[in-house]
This record gives sequence, structure tokens and C-alpha cells, in this order.
Amino acid sequence: MELRILGSGTSHGVPVIGCNCSVCRSKNKKDSRLRCSALITAGNKNYLIDVGPDFRQQALKAGISSLEAVFLTHSHADHIHGIDDLRIFSHKNSRAMNENLKIKEKFPETKGQGLPIYTSSRTIEHVMSSFQYIFVDHDKGGGVPKLNFIPADDFSTDNPINLEEISAVPIPLQHGNRHTLGWVFSTVNNDGKTHSLAYLTDCSFICDKSLKTVKTFNEDGVLDMLVIDALREKPHSSHNSFRQALEYADIIQAKHTYFTHITHDFKHREIQKYINRELKTKGKYENLKRIIKNGGSVSPAFDMLKITV
Repeated sequence: MELRILGSGTSHGVPVIGCNCSVCRSKNKKDSRLRCSALITAGNKNYLIDVGPDFRQQALKAGISSLEAVFLTHSHADHIHGIDDLRIFSHKNSRAMNENLKIKEKFPETKGQGLPIYTSSRTIEHVMSSFQYIFVDHDKGGGVPKLNFIPADDFSTDNPINLEEISAVPIPLQHGNRHTLGWVFSTVNNDGKTHSLAYLTDCSFICDKSLKTVKTFNEDGVLDMLVIDALREKPHSSHNSFRQALEYADIIQAKHTYFTHITHDFKHREIQKYINRELKTKGKYENLKRIIKNGGSVSPAFDMLKITV
């Protein structure tokens, strides 16, 4: 199973429009951060996490030519406003196109119910309200995405989403005063063990139950990777600070931890220096110190980073 970070930036992206700070002017590619998204590949099948306004650009960069399913964390614009570009992967014709046999033959509609999209019932409601044109029978114009929304509220470690190459479990998170979903994805590797990665973006609080759920993937297998929201050094009302992210990572104890949803306060190398310095704090982060000593890592993510689990 491979994870590719399609975007590691906050809702503004980096560089920020109209900003002249040193990070936004940086020539280092690792300091250029598209809106937060990721791609999981297992057995030549692709699974997308979030579809923000930069998705077209991300898909072209990553060479994405097929999708098996999409997993949404929540309905904020920076995570869903690329949804129309899912047309390429699952196309629904207008009534006018279906009635014209020549056009229908040239542009056939995708078979089946549409591209599966897993998320909370609340997010489904918000998406359908925000993009009404997708879900009504339209007479004119071209096609729209053919989407099959599947509520993820009742899935759990005892009842995971089982797909052909991976399984997925939703993780409830708190994003300011909103509820979001993190995700844990698992696959059985050649060593016969279940290997997992946790993707926990857009959160400012992770309850004990959710932390315990994520930790179980280390008890029943190997939790190779944690990708976690880490907006900036200063506290924020709806996102983890760097220190909060480290504290959660110390509890979860993945082999490798990556920060994501990063703003433009620090360059990539400056964030790594912050992490290295913070991990020298006496009496703190003892689990992370042990993990690093045994070959693990804690680093900021960057766009197009590839990690194999």
C-alpha cells in the first residue's frame, strides 16, 4: 500500500494570494503546499482522500487515471470543491444527451451506481446541498459526476469498509465546533501482518475513544504511518498546533508521523528543526523518542511525497 500526499497545505494553500512572506516567496518545492488531499494505491487500485479545489492540478501531477473510491473527511470548501472533476472517473449524462442516440453512443454513461464516496451522513447532506446540480435530472448541457454516496456512520473496527485491496475505518474527530472524520486504512502485506496508516486531518481535539481506536491497529498489526493535522506553532481554535500534533503522535505511536494541513508561518526545513528541538524536551514524547531510536521518524509532509506501507 502506497500513500501519496497530493496536498499538504491549509485552506489558503501556500503561497497565499497576495502574501509576500519568505515562505510564500520560497523557491523550495517543499514550501509550496496545495490544499490538503492524499491518494492511496494498493494492487494498482487508487483511493482518494478528499477532493479539494486543487484536485485537477494534483491529479495531473500524480498521473491519476482511475479511482475506485473516495473518502471525505468533511464538507469544508478546501476538501470538497474539486468534486466536479470526478466526472472523468464516473460520468453521468444529461437527459438531452441520453435522448440523442449519436451523442449517447459517442459519450456513453458510466455503468453502475457511480463512484463510491464514503463519509458521514452530515457531510453527504452538506455536499448534496452545495452541489445540487449534480443530484437533479438535468435536461441540457454536458455530464455531471455520477456519485454513489455511502454513509460511513455505522462502520467501525468491528465492521470495517472492506474493499478489494484495503479496508477502512472512520475515526471521529473534533474540528473546532464541527465533527469530521479521520480514516485508518489497512492491508495485509507479504509478511502476513496487517499494516495500517492513519490519516487524521482537520482536527483540534481527538477524544480518548478515537485515540484508543487508532492505537488498536498497532496492537493487532503494524501502524506504519500517521498523517496528522499540524497547522502552525501557535494554538488555533480548529486545528492542532505543532505541539498538539506531537502529543497525539506520542500517544498513537505510529512508526512514522507526518504533519499536514500546514500554513505559511514556517518553511519545511524550519518545521523539521522545530520538531527536532521539541523532541529533545526532557520528560516529554518518550514514545516518539523510542520510535525514532528504532528507525522511525517525525517530519512535515510535502506535496507529492510517496510513502510505502
